[in-house]
Amino acid sequence: MRAHIYGFAFVGALGLVAACSPEQRPEAADRPPAAEAPAKPDVGDRASAATETADVKLAISMDKTVDASDINVDTNAATKVITLKGSVASAEQRARAEAIAVREATGYRVVNDLVVKRKTTE
Repeated sequence: MRAHIYGFAFVGALGLVAACSPEQRPEAADRPPAAEAPAKPDVGDRASAATETADVKLAISMDKTVDASDINVDTNAATKVITLKGSVASAEQRARAEAIAVREATGYRVVNDLVVKRKTTE
């Protein structure tokens, strides 16, 4: 009796495997190929983006002509865009921070959203 039940289970399992196989399903041939999903950044891309962010932040902070205390650097691995956000004290510092980011982030587009705000002394 057990052998008979095991035989049915085995045949049923083989049937499920065959039914799930795309080569055996006629409707699979009628369907167009699945559209490719938009490319997601892989681990290597994210690591590269993190490295670019760190390189740009370090280079800007090491530059003596730029006060980097209120500059944030965001990197988008999927679009290869580096965005500078925050504020600086002058238009010269804004331009210098952008030039540093362009120099450091080869292969990335730099978006400069820095705002010029004069620092007040109290």
